[in-house]
Amino acid sequence: MSPSYAHAAIAAMLITEINNTRKFRAFSELTLVIGETDHIPDISVYPWRKIDYLHGDMIRTKELPLLALEILSPAQRALELYEKAQNVYLPAGIPSVWIVQPLAHTIAVLTSGAVKLHHDGILEDQNLSIDLRVIFED
Repeated sequence: MSPSYAHAAIAAMLITEINNTRKFRAFSELTLVIGETDHIPDISVYPWRKIDYLHGDMIRTKELPLLALEILSPAQRALELYEKAQNVYLPAGIPSVWIVQPLAHTIAVLTSGAVKLHHDGILEDQNLSIDLRVIFED
């Protein structure tokens, strides 16, 4: 599996698992307006809501998500994503940021007070439970 395909596959699996809870709605590549700057996490997670498809897609918002996910791609350094989480997303008020590292089968959960690494089992954060065996196909 090529690295870019792995990135897309993991994003799709995460979105599916999150949306299937019917407690949360995951949006891919949604532009978040933070201050005067646009930021685009790979996935933004909000409380469940019905989507009104008649009025078009939501592509840009000032409403901050409960959770922002960044998936490490071959063109990025993990440090870039950690810095974005700690210097942009968390200070703006996003409660939790996940940094997904596909090759390491790891998700780092960053909050204002901690960083926790998850390699297997059930990841629980923001009342969301994700089985990492499903995401990383273990």
